[in-house]
Amino acid sequence: METKFTVPEISCGHCKETIEAIVGSIESVESVTVNIDQQLVDVKSTSNLDLSLVSEMLDEQGYTVVQSS
Repeated sequence: METKFTVPEISCGHCKETIEAIVGSIESVESVTVNIDQQLVDVKSTSNLDLSLVSEMLDEQGYTVVQSS
């Protein structure tokens, strides 16, 4: 499954590494790709991604998840 969402606070490589590590720690996640310029996160997982969990995990680090339409 593929899930895409934006994180408006992405501005640098440190943001990219932090988000990839946090989202990548979820058991069903196979890969996480962060596009700094577009502030876009693309997640591939073996099952539906729980965006509320992702949002909660990233919120603890100061990031906001904005669902793509």
